[in-house]
Amino acid sequence: MTALQSNRQRPCWQTSRPAWLPAVLLSLSLGSGAADAQGIPELRIDGGTTEQRDNIRAFLPMTRYSCELPEFRERGVIRDAGDRVRQALRALGHYQPQLELIVARTEECWNLELQLDPGPVARIAAVDVQVTGEGAEDPAFVAIATAPGIAVGDRLRHDHYDRLRSRLIRAAADRGYFDAELTTSQLRVDPEANVAQVVLHMDSGPRYRFGPITLEQDILRPEFVERLYPFETGAPYSSGQLIALQRNLSDSGYFESVRVRPRVDDAVDREVPITAEVGTRKRTAYEARLGFSTDTGPRLGLAMDRRYANRRGHRYHAELEASTKRSGIGFNYDIPLRDPLREHLSLFATYRTEDTAGTRSDRAQIGASRVRQHASGWQTTEGIRYEYEEFTVGGVSDTTQMLLPSYRVNRSESDDPLFPRNGYRVELLGQGAHESLASSISFLQARGSAKYIRGLGAGRMILRGDAGLTYSDDVQEMPKSLRFFAGGDTSVRGFGFQKLGPQDDEGRIIGGRHLLVGSVEYDHPFGDGPWGGAVFLDAGNAFDSFDDYDLKLGFGAGVRWRSPVGPIRVDLAHAPDSPDSFRIHFTMGPDL
Repeated sequence: MTALQSNRQRPCWQTSRPAWLPAVLLSLSLGSGAADAQGIPELRIDGGTTEQRDNIRAFLPMTRYSCELPEFRERGVIRDAGDRVRQALRALGHYQPQLELIVARTEECWNLELQLDPGPVARIAAVDVQVTGEGAEDPAFVAIATAPGIAVGDRLRHDHYDRLRSRLIRAAADRGYFDAELTTSQLRVDPEANVAQVVLHMDSGPRYRFGPITLEQDILRPEFVERLYPFETGAPYSSGQLIALQRNLSDSGYFESVRVRPRVDDAVDREVPITAEVGTRKRTAYEARLGFSTDTGPRLGLAMDRRYANRRGHRYHAELEASTKRSGIGFNYDIPLRDPLREHLSLFATYRTEDTAGTRSDRAQIGASRVRQHASGWQTTEGIRYEYEEFTVGGVSDTTQMLLPSYRVNRSESDDPLFPRNGYRVELLGQGAHESLASSISFLQARGSAKYIRGLGAGRMILRGDAGLTYSDDVQEMPKSLRFFAGGDTSVRGFGFQKLGPQDDEGRIIGGRHLLVGSVEYDHPFGDGPWGGAVFLDAGNAFDSFDDYDLKLGFGAGVRWRSPVGPIRVDLAHAPDSPDSFRIHFTMGPDL
């Protein structure tokens, strides 16, 4: 019986490519075997499978030879080539091949011709994987020992054995068993019986622990930064926790660059000190935005972010937006809570003015909300705000004052932030006010919106839905911002912005208690470039009661451009009930 790679081995933890990595090359195709350049002999193989032939070519590259081959060297070439062919076949489990190699000379060069019979394949007769020491009960080692990926009766493959051995060594490194040794590492092959045994025994040694974390920065209090650490000093070592530390520091928004490294060589009493090297972000960032849509016309936005307002990690954001129909200013101050990455308190104040045909609204609000990111991926926002609004709708002017508690849940996922091929967005909001609680009106309202994108062939299917439900005695007492309207670029295309909904006696749109709108769209790229086309169907309306729901349709086609600044969409829409034969809708921005 032949034993490969036996005796004791100790992993080399400091190299990204371990010294024990075998030189076995499998399934590396080098083409059909024809010479790629003039002056290089060819290897011609008759027999065997494609995998066997490819592996032989990987072990026997003909580029190592030239066309100048004296006759006295032919035996040496054939002997060396035979050894390499056998090595390539053993890697695939064939230990009894029949080979016939000859050198066939031509006028310009020579070729190496191989007649191949790979012979029977060896099978796995036994798999013995054992871990002793402190890691014997570690789930990572138990998982490998119980499911090694090699089973009795499998074809012998050297790369499968190497992969199993690599899994053991990598698990030891990932779990902090830095003194681990492979006491036995053998692939025992009986070429006559065509059977093989896998024997891998590891002594894990003790598991190391995390030592103190060294992080040099002067923008935040050390006790605040420590709230970003996913582990404490003395916790069992885990490379996954190191990755979590790096991700937490990067995701915090305070640091521009983060590099986390364990100092294994400096371990004391098996505690590994950790160094986190960070580069802080600029304290203040400014942003200017330009946009356009047919709903709001051209718009200009200016924003300022104070990424760390003090050493307690507070931050604030101010923005100004101006357009022909909507303008406003807002200020938001965020205070990190117990888990700075997943929970914060937001204090805000905003002023918005909106002026569309037949309606006007001036709204100011001040409030606070607690935002939490849950492990499930959902985000919840518990808020309360005081809102003052002066509005004119359908020739009727009024003023409202409300104290509004609210609860919002939302979630979004996508495979690309700008041009997702697969993704979704869901948002649900509940809010209300009562006259007995510092409010001029009483109502309850629920809103929901969702968008789903799914790759379909070369294109995408895009589904969108918006719904709203309001309980109120008189909709005309509701401020404009709480009424529902339909129509426009992101509603029912083919109708103007907020041109759908209940009307007054003079035919003016005054908005409704409820909303139900849906859309289905398919877009398809034009070749491999940034351009594409789309077709769509929108349907829905705003209404006061379900008995009066009047479904409106809009459909059409459009052009899509994946521009460097984000998606740009131009749609030509027709709605049978619209006063306009066709409407052009122009929007830009992310799909989700």
